[in-house]
Amino acid sequence: MSAPPVPTAPTQPLLPGDAVPPPVSTASNPLNHVVSGSKTEAAGLEDEKKAEKPRTHLEDYVQCSSSLLWKLMMSFYDRKGVSSWSTGIVPHFITCNAFIGRSYAKVLKGFLEDCRAAEEGGLPDSMGLDPTEPLYIIELGTGAGKFSFFMIKALNEMAETLAFPVSKIVYVMTDFTESNFNFWTTHPGLSPYVESGQLDFAIFDAVNDTKLSLHFAKKTISADNPTKNPICVVANYLFDTLCHDVFQVKDGVLKEGLISVGSSRPSEPDPLDPDIIKNFNNLYKYEDINPDYYAKKPLDAPDASHLRRILAWYLDYFTSSDPAGLGASILFPIGALRALRHLSGMSRSRAFVISGDKGNNNVEQFRGLMDPHIAIHGSFSLMVNYHAVGAYFTSRGGFALHNPQEEASLKVSCFVLPPGNKLSDDDDGPFLGEGLERLDGERSRQFPRLREAFQDYAQSFGPNDFFIMQKSLKEDCPSPPLKSVVALLKLSDWDPDVFYKFRDSILNQVCQANCKLRNDLCRGIPRVWSNYYQLDKEKDVAFEIGRFFYGIRDFAKALRYYTISADTIGPHHVTFHNMGLCFYSLSMPMDAAEHFEKSVGMNKEYGKARSWLDKVRKEMREREVEKEGGEKKPEEVKKE
Repeated sequence: MSAPPVPTAPTQPLLPGDAVPPPVSTASNPLNHVVSGSKTEAAGLEDEKKAEKPRTHLEDYVQCSSSLLWKLMMSFYDRKGVSSWSTGIVPHFITCNAFIGRSYAKVLKGFLEDCRAAEEGGLPDSMGLDPTEPLYIIELGTGAGKFSFFMIKALNEMAETLAFPVSKIVYVMTDFTESNFNFWTTHPGLSPYVESGQLDFAIFDAVNDTKLSLHFAKKTISADNPTKNPICVVANYLFDTLCHDVFQVKDGVLKEGLISVGSSRPSEPDPLDPDIIKNFNNLYKYEDINPDYYAKKPLDAPDASHLRRILAWYLDYFTSSDPAGLGASILFPIGALRALRHLSGMSRSRAFVISGDKGNNNVEQFRGLMDPHIAIHGSFSLMVNYHAVGAYFTSRGGFALHNPQEEASLKVSCFVLPPGNKLSDDDDGPFLGEGLERLDGERSRQFPRLREAFQDYAQSFGPNDFFIMQKSLKEDCPSPPLKSVVALLKLSDWDPDVFYKFRDSILNQVCQANCKLRNDLCRGIPRVWSNYYQLDKEKDVAFEIGRFFYGIRDFAKALRYYTISADTIGPHHVTFHNMGLCFYSLSMPMDAAEHFEKSVGMNKEYGKARSWLDKVRKEMREREVEKEGGEKKPEEVKKE
């Protein structure tokens, strides 16, 4: 049998909404916006330089967490909606792939095994599980829902080995914008889990709301109506966008950083215009305070003793161990701590939290006096102080697990809050200095399965390592061997974005690959589609799977995926052209001609489809002539 005609992908500019775009740039990368602040000799030097430039004053000096910054943040996501992710304004691959979904599910699995073991051992104040009641997994700042899809899918696939019935797990996607909420309700990838009762949605402002109203279950979770089981929280690329406070320690004195938000444009008629973000011209000043700072802040009074203890730890540490007199600059994730207080209150102070973000858990990174660096990437973000989040849990009687890797775009940490173990409000002795780390170690040993899972799936080789590996293979190896690409696909759990990123390497080599390697691909490619979560219409994964199967001459499967492409992404002249080639290779000329006609009908300038249409029509006429037994006699013409 002769080689089949070569299917094509578009080579001309496409209109918005077209199914198959040119290759997508990899420039939207979280590595590009993780930048550390530059040190200044004097706290006000940078402000003086900014003040010399034209500036629209938007706000007087205020506490950072109550500044205009955070209203602009909410305005950005509220106005942009899902397009923030679907158009690549907000980078998201690093936290939205099959690998990280499975990794988080494995860590949660370890936690659940420890809870069951503690319960069976009859330990007091255990994190006992009630299998007859729901176990809620609350994802904060869900966004487009892609991570949610991967994690709940992974949990279902490990149902037989979970220490809790998967049918009683309820994954709750939350966000503060209705546009995201509306997107979830119509997404086909989520509907099976909604129908099974394993998935629910909620509009939830993580920083300010104290109750969670489930959309489908028509149930409200709150401190007055707590969950029977510990609450599980997932937060990726969220804490860096929640409100922060700013502190410095210099010469044994704790200082608060106040901010005046401004713009470099000559005027700002709309103070909530998200475009202000890319034109920030902010000023800072610092004033002396004491560690009991939050006791007079009504929003944070319930946690005042814990927040005082954490600030006292920083004051003690950077006063007693600062021989060079560098001082320290501390971002304080007060918004994240408020959210975690509210959520743990909904489960009688029993919580499991796993979070990935750009940030630090090594306090040595805080040395030096500098204004906070605000990274701009459509919206904006700050580096998350995971050390402070961990210290908060430890002060409340829990513990933290951190990945100590410092060169990382995504730092993953895990926090557990069991009942009991709470330190006395007025006794900081066991907490200060090395006591904080010692308490974490002692308490975490009660959860050996969680520690092991965190070591395996977040620390030894975690989501950041996977991100770097696939990025390096793509950028540092122009023509990666097919074996390497297949190994990466297997590591990624056949992630659709990884497949799409390496599609050309696969298609260019699969025809020459040995039978065993081709069989490995054929076994895995269907999982690529089962992992597909439609978000970015410029990535037509079904179309590329169709091209793969066409390349190995499995025309029936190629047709199946081309049809899926037309149904999900939309009709496209190249898709119809390639479907015509499949029908032609299957000796179905009438169907082939029909699809070449559709292609030409959509784009009359598309010469490939027109040439094939002429060829197929000619062959059909010739076959018709042969079928009738010879050349047809010309019709006689009547003489006038």
